[in-house]
Amino acid sequence: MIAALILLLPLAWVGEFPPLHRAERSEVDRLLRDERWAALDHEEKLLALARLRVGTPYALGCLGEEAEPDRDPLFRLDRADCTVLVVTNAALLRARSLDDARARIRSVHYRDEIPSYASRFHFTADRIVSSPFFADITRDAAPDSLLRLVRVLLNRKASGEALLPIPWEREMEMRYLPTARVTEEVLDRLPRACGVAFLAEKNIPNGFLVSHEGIVLGRRVLHHASSEAGEVVEVPLLSYLKRPSGADRFDGVLFYAFR
Repeated sequence: MIAALILLLPLAWVGEFPPLHRAERSEVDRLLRDERWAALDHEEKLLALARLRVGTPYALGCLGEEAEPDRDPLFRLDRADCTVLVVTNAALLRARSLDDARARIRSVHYRDEIPSYASRFHFTADRIVSSPFFADITRDAAPDSLLRLVRVLLNRKASGEALLPIPWEREMEMRYLPTARVTEEVLDRLPRACGVAFLAEKNIPNGFLVSHEGIVLGRRVLHHASSEAGEVVEVPLLSYLKRPSGADRFDGVLFYAFR
C-alpha cells in the first residue's frame, strides 16, 4: 500500500471533491474542468480517480443501453462492478464534463461506437485488444518464456451454443502470466497505474476467459469492485491473487494500459 500512498501525495487536492458515487453533476463537472486535473497524465488521473471511487457500492451488470434488452444506464458513477469501474474510469480520463464522459463511453465500451447490446464489448479479453482505449502490455512486464499461450472461442460454448444471445463470436490466442509467476520483479515493470484481468481456463468451455478485472496502483495495490466486500476497495495485489482461498480461482493475469 505504501507505494500507492506515496504516489497519491501530490494529488492531495483531490480530497477537495466528494466521492464520485455521492457527487452531484456539478461537482463532477468541476473536477473534470479543474486545471489541476487537466494537467495530469493518464496514470495520475487513474490514481486520482481511485481516491474518489473507493466505497462505490457494488452492483453486477449495472451498465446498459437504456433500451431493451438492457435498460440500465449507459453511464453511471453511483454503482459499479469490476468492468463498469474500468470502463467508466477510461471514459473519464479525457472527459471535460459528465456529459462528455457519457459520450466517450461509446468508444470505450462499444464496437464501432454503436451503443447496443449486440455491439457492446461483453468480453474483457476482446475489449483489451479491440477498444482504442486499451492495450495489452503483459509482454512488457514479463518475457514470453514466462507466459502461457491459451486459445478461446469467445461467446461459443463447448456444446456449440452461444453464451450470449448476440450474433458475434471470436477465436483468440492470448499469452497470460500464470499466477505463480507474478512476482515483485514483474510488478516493478508495470506503469504507475494500469489494468489487470484475472483469467481462469475453466471458463473456456463456456466461451469466455476473464473472470474479474481491476486497476493496479503503484505496482502493488489492486483497486477493484469487489462482490465480496460489496463496494470498491483496495487490497495488496499479490495477496489477493495468491490467497489460499483463491489459489485455484485464477490461473493467471493479463496486464493492460489505458490509452
